Amino acid sequence: MIDYRYVLIRYVPDRERMEPINVGVILQGGGKLEHRLNPHFARRKEIDTGVFRLWKQFFSDEIIGMAAPLFQPDRSESEFLTYLEQLCDGPVLLSRPLSLSAHETRSFADVLESLYGRLVAPPEVATPATAIRPTGRFRQLSDAKKFVPRGMRRYEHIVVNGSRLWMAYRQVLNGEILAFDKVEVESMIGRTASEIQCLPLIADRLPDFLTKHVDGRPTRYVLMADELAQPFTGQPNQEFDAMKDDLDQSVEKIRKLGVQIIRSANEAEQFANEIDATLPKSVT
Repeated sequence: MIDYRYVLIRYVPDRERMEPINVGVILQGGGKLEHRLNPHFARRKEIDTGVFRLWKQFFSDEIIGMAAPLFQPDRSESEFLTYLEQLCDGPVLLSRPLSLSAHETRSFADVLESLYGRLVAPPEVATPATAIRPTGRFRQLSDAKKFVPRGMRRYEHIVVNGSRLWMAYRQVLNGEILAFDKVEVESMIGRTASEIQCLPLIADRLPDFLTKHVDGRPTRYVLMADELAQPFTGQPNQEFDAMKDDLDQSVEKIRKLGVQIIRSANEAEQFANEIDATLPKSVT
């Protein structure tokens, strides 16, 4: 087992109410120190975006910037977390250092991802309306079956021979490296459009992933895509048709690479059940 220490980065919108929100986590252990912040937190209306950006830069400078031995304790020692805690005041605070042990087969990145998923990342809730779509049904089952705490990775790069190919929506590491992406019909057109625009890049780089073994594991890819049934609010029909055509052409290009395409809630449920059978049953 490997012993780790971690602290939660917490933002307090109102010091009188003292209702902190977990916005990040710092992990220390095995001679490593890394942190991860919620990239979407600054969009919340109760957050002072400018102040939050300053704190984001502060953590980047202290944790991954050039070390300053005259002022900082060794970053691999527990005293460094105490040092950081003493520097945090105002709207940003650190929790007291907490400890956990993980099996030596779990990487530092896995442990950090698990902590972030359990303690920081906002829940992705599927409403009854979205659960009839493949992406919504998968999210519903992923939350119910606790895929992320059990080891499923969120928004992590596909890396082959040290090169980052693209950032996959999810990854599952078991006997193989299973990576999958989604195109989700959101209420706002921008997110859906952005996911469609990523597909040509993925299609171009998929062969490099599918033809390699990564860390001794075979590779596999799945694409989950909702159907575009009707234009978004205020979207001209012509633009909707073009957007739908972009989606269908990209999906077909990826399908021809011999990968699995999921376009229905029933297929998404079968896929979720498959993942459920391969992930560890509990978190250490």
